[in-house]
Amino acid sequence: MKGQKWLFLASWVLLLMLFASVGFLSLNSLRVAYSGQNDLLATVTIDGKEKAIGLEQIREIGGDAAVKAFKARRATAATFAFGYALLALFVVLFPYRRGEKWAWVALLLATLLSQLFSLARVFTLGTVQGSSASLIVLAIALLGLLAGAPHLFAKKPIENFEEVK
Repeated sequence: MKGQKWLFLASWVLLLMLFASVGFLSLNSLRVAYSGQNDLLATVTIDGKEKAIGLEQIREIGGDAAVKAFKARRATAATFAFGYALLALFVVLFPYRRGEKWAWVALLLATLLSQLFSLARVFTLGTVQGSSASLIVLAIALLGLLAGAPHLFAKKPIENFEEVK
């Protein structure tokens, strides 16, 4: 029983740190979208030479409107990630920490589905770029949730059996 309490403490602290990190990283992505820095899209190999593709290449092809559209897409993704992180933080801090089973299930489904959809890029788009972040988030979230499962789903004995009769 005592081990379950320590595991549960580790569980919600790990989840708290994970979703706080996602929140801070999404704010950084938002800063990059709004700051006007040269955002790097990809590095490709052309004729044996590594070439970075970023906002300058987008500007050359599509003009300033294309750059604004790219930045707007980045800003949209970053704000959704920030909203997800805030919601997950509140779920971890309040209902999950209180031991409510629905919070565990909600965190599992939200994290599992979102990161699996993100990882689908490998098969649907044929690129692994960005998939490592999804794998890390998924692995840490599953580790945290698995650590909390024994506490949340253990069969608890009836304390006052005489009163139940």
